[in-house]
Amino acid sequence: RVREAVVSTQSTGNIWQGKFPKENKGKDGHIGVAPVDAFKPQNTFGLFDMIGNTWEWTSTVYGVDPQTKMPQYTLRGGSYVDSVDGKFNHKADVTTRMGNTADAGSDNISFRCARDATSQDIARNKKQEL
Repeated sequence: RVREAVVSTQSTGNIWQGKFPKENKGKDGHIGVAPVDAFKPQNTFGLFDMIGNTWEWTSTVYGVDPQTKMPQYTLRGGSYVDSVDGKFNHKADVTTRMGNTADAGSDNISFRCARDATSQDIARNKKQEL
């Protein structure tokens, strides 16, 4: 199912807006997962969805699940069910981290395709910051 991207000038990410868990007002234009480019890039490197929308899997080991003894991998950034201030669920922020096992699945967990920045990327980014 294709959804049209709605870009909000007041929001930089898809998070819960309303009384959790009963009412998400969708002021950012989305109830649930939004298309990856629904909001402007959140930094000068042009990366989208660094905050909110879906948790991002990383390859960094977070710890070990105490019940299953399986390794947990770091999830970062929060999702659309998280809040701007952390009053419910998690705070949607670039520094927010949690762990989960590799067999976990949910519509608010995804992964990011990325590459190393080239020296040209870094130089271009420095010019944009000036």
